[in-house]
Amino acid sequence: MKRWVLAAVAAVAMAGPASAAVITLQSITNNGPGNFTFNYQGTLGPDEGVRAGDRLIIFDFRGYIAGSVFSNLANVTATTENTSTGVIITPGQNDDPNIPNLVFTYVGPDFQTSGGPFAAIDFNGIGARSTFGSTAFDAFFTQTTKNNPPAEAMTAAFQVGTVRVPAAAVPEPASWAMMLGGFGLLGAATRRRARTVRVTA
Repeated sequence: MKRWVLAAVAAVAMAGPASAAVITLQSITNNGPGNFTFNYQGTLGPDEGVRAGDRLIIFDFRGYIAGSVFSNLANVTATTENTSTGVIITPGQNDDPNIPNLVFTYVGPDFQTSGGPFAAIDFNGIGARSTFGSTAFDAFFTQTTKNNPPAEAMTAAFQVGTVRVPAAAVPEPASWAMMLGGFGLLGAATRRRARTVRVTA
């Protein structure tokens, strides 16, 4: 266990600030009741390129609608998996094996894997649909390929962080109060009816 933790810390340290991929939730489109499209965007850093097998994972995409994961990016496939192996999880987060992860995998030729740094590249056109329209923070993981410094070109770079994913709506405090009051009234009515039944039986 200790060896895994040290390896994870070393891997995160390998991705310095200049090469850090950034993933954010771009928008949520309401397609109707219980159907929301989550669109994500990101940035490929100046010291990063990609080669076949490099990937981006967004963990625990709650309320996932089967078959809805998508990628509009050339040479990037979109799939899901419930457990992702060979990854680093953001401290304080975990990979729930009961909730699908969105997995975007590069399958094209080497792109900017040496000779960097290059201009950062912004991208979007990836995401999926969920039955939930509210959000919470969960983890993301990226595996890219370093292009700079020259001695480290063509080696793997890893980045972890948090990103907004679907979550069930949490009632406002006022809503909680109304619900609790309603349960109290329901309980009182049930007790009163039970007493009445006993008296007339």
